[in-house]
Amino acid sequence: MTAILGIDPGAAGGWVILGGEGGLVDLGRMDKLDEREHADLVAGWTVTFPSLFAYVERAQAFPRMGVAGAFNYGKGYGMWLGMLAAAGIGYETVPAAAWQKALGLSGAGGGRAKNPSGHKRALVEEARRRWPELPKHSGVCDASLIAEYGRRMRNGAEQRRAG
Repeated sequence: MTAILGIDPGAAGGWVILGGEGGLVDLGRMDKLDEREHADLVAGWTVTFPSLFAYVERAQAFPRMGVAGAFNYGKGYGMWLGMLAAAGIGYETVPAAAWQKALGLSGAGGGRAKNPSGHKRALVEEARRRWPELPKHSGVCDASLIAEYGRRMRNGAEQRRAG
Protein backbone atom coordinates (compact mmCIF):
# COMPACT_ATOMS: atom_id res chain seq x y z
CA MET A 1 0.00 0.00 0.00
CA THR A 2 1.22 3.45 -0.90
CA ALA A 3 1.90 6.04 1.79
CA ILE A 4 0.16 9.32 0.97
CA LEU A 5 1.64 12.78 1.48
CA GLY A 6 -0.74 15.73 1.76
CA ILE A 7 0.72 19.22 1.34
CA ASP A 8 -0.69 22.67 2.10
CA PRO A 9 2.09 24.70 0.44
CA GLY A 10 1.33 28.10 1.96
CA ALA A 11 3.90 29.91 4.14
CA ALA A 12 1.84 28.83 7.18
CA GLY A 13 1.06 25.46 5.59
CA GLY A 14 2.12 21.97 6.50
CA TRP A 15 2.57 18.40 5.34
CA VAL A 16 1.24 15.08 6.59
CA ILE A 17 1.99 11.48 5.61
CA LEU A 18 -0.76 8.90 6.08
CA GLY A 19 -0.31 5.15 5.87
CA GLY A 20 -2.51 2.99 3.67
CA GLU A 21 -5.15 2.55 6.37
CA GLY A 22 -5.24 6.27 7.15
CA GLY A 23 -3.02 6.28 10.22
CA LEU A 24 -0.84 9.32 10.87
CA VAL A 25 2.79 8.52 10.02
CA ASP A 26 4.59 11.89 9.93
CA LEU A 27 3.82 15.62 9.88
CA GLY A 28 5.43 19.01 9.86
CA ARG A 29 4.95 22.74 9.46
CA MET A 30 6.24 24.84 6.59
CA ASP A 31 7.48 27.58 8.92
CA LYS A 32 9.69 25.24 10.96
CA LEU A 33 12.17 24.31 8.21
CA ASP A 34 14.05 26.25 5.54
CA GLU A 35 14.26 25.19 1.90
CA ARG A 36 17.43 23.08 2.39
CA GLU A 37 15.91 21.25 5.36
CA HIS A 38 12.73 20.55 3.37
CA ALA A 39 14.81 19.19 0.47
CA ASP A 40 16.72 16.88 2.84
CA LEU A 41 13.43 15.71 4.34
CA VAL A 42 11.95 14.91 0.92
CA ALA A 43 15.12 13.04 -0.10
CA GLY A 44 14.86 10.95 3.07
CA TRP A 45 11.24 10.07 2.32
CA THR A 46 12.31 8.32 -0.89
CA VAL A 47 14.16 5.79 1.28
CA THR A 48 11.65 5.52 4.12
CA PHE A 49 8.55 5.50 1.88
CA PRO A 50 9.58 4.07 -1.52
CA SER A 51 5.98 4.12 -2.81
CA LEU A 52 5.10 7.59 -1.50
CA PHE A 53 2.60 9.57 -3.58
CA ALA A 54 1.77 13.23 -2.91
CA TYR A 55 -1.31 15.43 -3.23
CA VAL A 56 -0.50 19.13 -3.26
CA GLU A 57 -3.14 21.81 -2.84
CA ARG A 58 -3.14 23.76 -6.11
CA ALA A 59 -1.91 27.33 -5.74
CA GLN A 60 -4.35 30.08 -6.60
CA ALA A 61 -4.84 33.60 -5.34
CA PHE A 62 -7.88 34.30 -3.19
CA PRO A 63 -9.76 37.56 -2.74
CA ARG A 64 -8.19 39.72 -0.03
CA MET A 65 -4.99 37.62 -0.17
CA GLY A 66 -2.74 40.51 -1.20
CA VAL A 67 0.20 40.52 -3.56
CA ALA A 68 2.81 39.40 -1.02
CA GLY A 69 0.56 36.60 0.26
CA ALA A 70 -0.11 35.33 -3.25
CA PHE A 71 3.61 35.45 -4.08
CA ASN A 72 4.61 33.52 -0.94
CA TYR A 73 1.91 30.92 -1.55
CA GLY A 74 3.13 30.44 -5.12
CA LYS A 75 6.72 30.21 -3.92
CA GLY A 76 5.87 27.37 -1.53
CA TYR A 77 3.83 25.64 -4.21
CA GLY A 78 6.66 25.77 -6.72
CA MET A 79 9.20 24.67 -4.12
CA TRP A 80 7.18 21.54 -3.30
CA LEU A 81 6.53 20.62 -6.94
CA GLY A 82 10.24 21.00 -7.73
CA MET A 83 11.38 18.94 -4.73
CA LEU A 84 8.88 16.16 -5.43
CA ALA A 85 9.86 16.01 -9.11
CA ALA A 86 13.59 16.02 -8.29
CA ALA A 87 13.11 13.20 -5.77
CA GLY A 88 11.05 11.15 -8.22
CA ILE A 89 7.94 11.25 -6.02
CA GLY A 90 4.73 11.16 -8.02
CA TYR A 91 2.16 13.84 -7.27
CA GLU A 92 -1.14 15.37 -8.26
CA THR A 93 -2.30 18.90 -7.61
CA VAL A 94 -5.82 19.35 -6.27
CA PRO A 95 -7.88 22.52 -5.83
CA ALA A 96 -9.01 23.22 -2.28
CA ALA A 97 -12.65 23.12 -3.40
CA ALA A 98 -12.18 19.60 -4.83
CA TRP A 99 -10.73 17.94 -1.73
CA GLN A 100 -13.16 19.76 0.55
CA LYS A 101 -16.14 18.70 -1.57
CA ALA A 102 -14.96 15.07 -1.76
CA LEU A 103 -14.69 14.94 2.04
CA GLY A 104 -18.08 16.64 2.52
CA LEU A 105 -16.49 19.80 3.94
CA SER A 106 -17.42 22.43 1.33
CA GLY A 107 -19.95 24.19 3.54
CA ALA A 108 -18.16 23.51 6.83
CA GLY A 109 -18.38 26.40 9.27
CA GLY A 110 -20.64 28.37 6.94
CA GLY A 111 -18.39 27.92 3.88
CA ARG A 112 -15.26 29.72 2.73
CA ALA A 113 -17.08 32.52 0.89
CA LYS A 114 -19.55 33.44 3.64
CA ASN A 115 -17.45 32.81 6.75
CA PRO A 116 -13.73 32.25 6.03
CA SER A 117 -12.61 32.07 9.68
CA GLY A 118 -15.48 29.76 10.61
CA HIS A 119 -14.66 27.55 7.64
CA LYS A 120 -10.98 27.30 8.64
CA ARG A 121 -11.94 26.52 12.23
CA ALA A 122 -14.33 23.78 11.04
CA LEU A 123 -11.57 22.19 8.93
CA VAL A 124 -9.19 22.16 11.92
CA GLU A 125 -11.90 20.62 14.10
CA GLU A 126 -12.65 17.92 11.51
CA ALA A 127 -8.98 17.02 11.10
CA ARG A 128 -8.48 16.84 14.86
CA ARG A 129 -11.61 14.71 15.22
CA ARG A 130 -10.07 12.18 12.80
CA TRP A 131 -6.52 12.43 14.21
CA PRO A 132 -6.66 13.81 17.79
CA GLU A 133 -2.86 13.90 18.02
CA LEU A 134 -2.64 16.61 15.33
CA PRO A 135 -1.46 20.04 16.49
CA LYS A 136 -4.04 22.82 16.37
CA HIS A 137 -2.36 24.27 13.29
CA SER A 138 -4.47 25.09 10.24
CA GLY A 139 -1.80 24.19 7.67
CA VAL A 140 -1.05 20.79 9.19
CA CYS A 141 -4.77 20.07 9.61
CA ASP A 142 -5.46 21.01 5.98
CA ALA A 143 -2.54 18.82 4.88
CA SER A 144 -4.00 15.87 6.81
CA LEU A 145 -7.34 16.29 5.05
CA ILE A 146 -5.60 16.63 1.67
CA ALA A 147 -3.74 13.38 2.42
CA GLU A 148 -7.01 11.68 3.37
CA TYR A 149 -8.54 12.85 0.10
CA GLY A 150 -5.53 11.39 -1.72
CA ARG A 151 -5.69 8.13 0.22
CA ARG A 152 -9.33 7.71 -0.77
CA MET A 153 -8.56 8.52 -4.41
CA ARG A 154 -5.67 6.02 -4.52
CA ASN A 155 -7.67 3.30 -2.75
CA GLY A 156 -10.57 3.81 -5.16
CA ALA A 157 -8.24 3.53 -8.15
CA GLU A 158 -6.65 0.34 -6.78
CA GLN A 159 -10.07 -1.20 -6.13
CA ARG A 160 -11.19 -0.37 -9.68
CA ARG A 161 -8.04 -2.01 -11.10
CA ALA A 162 -8.55 -5.13 -8.95
CA GLY A 163 -12.29 -5.41 -9.79
